[in-house]
Amino acid sequence: MKIILVILSSFPIFASSFSFPNERKDVSFQLRAFNAAISSDLDTSDGKITIGKVVFVLPNDATKVKSRFGSNSPYGNPSVLEAAQQLQRKASWFSEGTVDANVVVLPNEQGGFGGIRDVVLNADALIAFNLSRDIDQTFLQDVFEERSMSGRTNMCHYAIDCERNFPPICASYDPESPSLSSSLIPWSMDATSKRMEEQMLRLFERRTSDDFTIALMLFFNQFSGSKIDWVKHSIDATWEKGVVQNAKEFVDMFTKCGDCVAKCIADEKCKECLSALTAIDTRDQVASYRTIVSYESELLRDFSLCILQKNNVFNCDAKIPENPKVLPLKTFRGEPLRAETARRILVGHLDDEISLPGSQRGDISWKVAAGANVAYDQFPSQNQIFYETANRRDMWYDPVFRVETIDGRNIWCKRHYKVRDGPVPGTFSFSVLDNGVTSNEAWTIVDVADDLSYIIFHYAGAASSVGQRYLGGLLCTADGLLPPESKIESIYEKLRSAGIEPWELYVVDNKNDTAGAIDAGPPPLDYFRKDVLKNKMSKQTAN
Repeated sequence: MKIILVILSSFPIFASSFSFPNERKDVSFQLRAFNAAISSDLDTSDGKITIGKVVFVLPNDATKVKSRFGSNSPYGNPSVLEAAQQLQRKASWFSEGTVDANVVVLPNEQGGFGGIRDVVLNADALIAFNLSRDIDQTFLQDVFEERSMSGRTNMCHYAIDCERNFPPICASYDPESPSLSSSLIPWSMDATSKRMEEQMLRLFERRTSDDFTIALMLFFNQFSGSKIDWVKHSIDATWEKGVVQNAKEFVDMFTKCGDCVAKCIADEKCKECLSALTAIDTRDQVASYRTIVSYESELLRDFSLCILQKNNVFNCDAKIPENPKVLPLKTFRGEPLRAETARRILVGHLDDEISLPGSQRGDISWKVAAGANVAYDQFPSQNQIFYETANRRDMWYDPVFRVETIDGRNIWCKRHYKVRDGPVPGTFSFSVLDNGVTSNEAWTIVDVADDLSYIIFHYAGAASSVGQRYLGGLLCTADGLLPPESKIESIYEKLRSAGIEPWELYVVDNKNDTAGAIDAGPPPLDYFRKDVLKNKMSKQTAN
């Protein structure tokens, strides 16, 4: 379920005519620029040119004020300082060190504001969180007003969860005094700025670190004068691309994949999916992936396979993210971790011939108790099944997970990954063809209990043909329940070592007696494995 998949949405420019559808440290009352790294290994600067600067402005008591992030996590809401520090790190990772992010904690006394005024005034993106003191809000109002009068069209500022309402500014768009062109001339800079402002607010409102960081990357990609690889590609028809580029992609789609396009448009379900995707920016991985899994079909698969994977109509590319650098487990049960043992750890609690002692030997390897990727790890009833290929050289990974579709149905989705050993024991390369789009992922076993009571995975992936990258992590157990409190703090530290804050986790609903689980029926756990086992047995008999 980590697999990125974004399918070509219908083209809005042509649609009508063609009928297309815990506090950790004290904070001194001064400017604080926290390092965007968990360790020296996570430095991503590499001497790269800075294309933009973002400043997060926090209240003086930032270690005590709770943010709205982490509402669905077992950890609970982090302090606003914890949240901002992770946003700072992710801004560096997502931009590969080209966006400079800093955290400013406002001073206790008004006399200290002068030392930080230039920093916040000159920020390309200024985000203020949870300001409530009068002196803080007066300072912010003055800063916002001065920035608004500067005439700059490559900056933005937003006030998030502040006591007063501060209207945002995004590039050339001011919602307090919008120009006519922002509404009447969709190809104008003002209209582009308005769309960006609205999109950023939608992403901010979700209060997840991924969505928040993506919003900032989209802004810098559009207005910094440089592209950010994480979000530079779009498979949508947009005013920002221009009519000529949209038309070229439209023609390429028909000339190279006309039959697939015609069949999809003629099918009500496939056409409905395209219509639903038209309403969103497919770089919004949360909205796009939920839409796609709600409308899975062979026609949709063939459609995307031809347009995106085989012909790469939109000329996209993406590499697996290299940061944060995550180290695998080094020892297991008192012995250095070997590749063979790492494979058996993956098999986990599955009833398999290579299962480890302590395995429950059931019908799944692991169940996801909590996940860190907002788009792919939050589906209910997540089952993981790992087993060897028939020739025993590699492995298969079959995630089987329940989807609550856009129209209210509950269905089971399944994927079939090829798994190969990575460069060191405890690392693996995953690949999958998901609804016509190939995703490649790098997985790491961060930690596992000697008694197999839990395992922590980190993954980084990319779907090159749609130009998307992603990061995530999983906390899995035998039954899908969270580990006991006695183990949870040490687990949180392991997650942090992989660049995942515990408040970023989303607890998965693995209950079997809910209305949705009953509606979906039994999960097809052996859908792929039964044929592999049959093939393996045939090979053994032949030998």
